[in-house]
Amino acid sequence: MKHFFYLVVSVLLFSNTACKKTTPPGAAQETAIAFTTDANATNTSLSTNFPVLVTLTSGMPSSSGINISTTVIDQTNSATIAQNAAINSTTAINNIQLINLPRQHWCTVTVKVTSVATPSNFATKTFNVAYK
Repeated sequence: MKHFFYLVVSVLLFSNTACKKTTPPGAAQETAIAFTTDANATNTSLSTNFPVLVTLTSGMPSSSGINISTTVIDQTNSATIAQNAAINSTTAINNIQLINLPRQHWCTVTVKVTSVATPSNFATKTFNVAYK
């Protein structure tokens, strides 16, 4: 029983040190992406377009900046609605425009902000919008 206990402890210690991520010497750790939008959880639009203000609340992750993309899904038929191309930016405040909103359909919008230098560093926000 004592040997089993030592075996378990040594396996746990070994696996903990073997799985730790290390940052190469001289490499700076990026700030985790954080942002807000001015959209509420549920929104209505008076046209096929809907403006959204995206504000980076974390520090700019690198000199390469951020990439902002949107995905719009029609809740009625699960169709993806084509949007403008993603934008790259080095400013904290960005205006984006949702387009092609179908009339009288609720759509789920996902805004994704990604570090250009480190694509694994991203955050998303989701909200709903309908063109009345």
